[in-house]
Amino acid sequence: MTTPIENTAPRGAGALMDLAMSFQRAKLVLTGLELGLFRALAEEPAGEADLRDRLALHPRGTTHFLRALTELGLLELVGGRYRASPAARQYLVPGQEGYLGGFLHAADAVMYPAWGRLAEGLRTGEAQAATFSGSAMFEQLYADDDKRDDFVGMAESSSRPLIPALAETFDWSSVKTVLELGGCRGNTVAGLVRAHPHLSATVLDLPPLRPVFDEHMARLGTAGAVSFQEGDFFTGPLPEADVVMIGHCLVDWTDDQRKTVIRNAHSAVRPGGAFLIWDPVLVPGEESYLRNLLRSLNLQLMTPHGAGYRLEDCRKWLQDSGFADVSHRSLGHDVTIVVARKDN
Repeated sequence: MTTPIENTAPRGAGALMDLAMSFQRAKLVLTGLELGLFRALAEEPAGEADLRDRLALHPRGTTHFLRALTELGLLELVGGRYRASPAARQYLVPGQEGYLGGFLHAADAVMYPAWGRLAEGLRTGEAQAATFSGSAMFEQLYADDDKRDDFVGMAESSSRPLIPALAETFDWSSVKTVLELGGCRGNTVAGLVRAHPHLSATVLDLPPLRPVFDEHMARLGTAGAVSFQEGDFFTGPLPEADVVMIGHCLVDWTDDQRKTVIRNAHSAVRPGGAFLIWDPVLVPGEESYLRNLLRSLNLQLMTPHGAGYRLEDCRKWLQDSGFADVSHRSLGHDVTIVVARKDN
């Protein structure tokens, strides 16, 4: 039995209408990103007329668009000039450490239309994203440079806020080698290496990602500490490491595929080492439960096989594969990290 989250049920017609029409607020934020509004106002405050000129906006609607974003707390109006709020400057302006625009641009271009076909997805069980067809999603995305870059940007926007917690939550002091499965450009392990310079890390992912990995590591200055190995984590054998980890990735696959990855990871983890999984895991009763149910539906719309999975199922898969000790804790941002230990 699940525990309902308190105080979320709409009371009255007005609250129900607000819930049903919440897509309007979402589109305000996504459109501000599309227009480059937050970037422009981070550079310098501007009045409405100046913004219309700079962003090529029509007078009709612009006033209320800007005022609505101000009411949402993303803009501030001071002395007749708009400026980006602190939250908008931190998360919605390219180049900032917490920038979420890579994810949100993809959400606007791909997820938003797909959610308009939710009923069709529920009737057929098929993905509704327009970026690929059939079951070879990643191969198709990586074959197109623009689609590849959009996907990588989205993935990194999701994982970037978790890196500090990942670096602190697990005890890395006795770890020498780390293997990340499906690590794209290596942004996560690069963050770990910067926090723990004694680590030597490897990313295992598909061949089309090597050029963008090399470029990204050179830019971050971590090319000597993080290497790339072309491979498929379903086929094995995987390179051995003290810690093998996979993040925001098991949710993309079926239960049988997840079990295969876990078995391969168990073979790759050295005795006494650990396997780390972090995902928006479904944990009934926790505050994240509803949001992660929505993420699970999003995975159905966006991927051929993906869906959320329950913590208790993940624990069983790990134990069935031979991991002796399994624990979990929150990483924040509705993500749970599961740590599975391998006996010496």
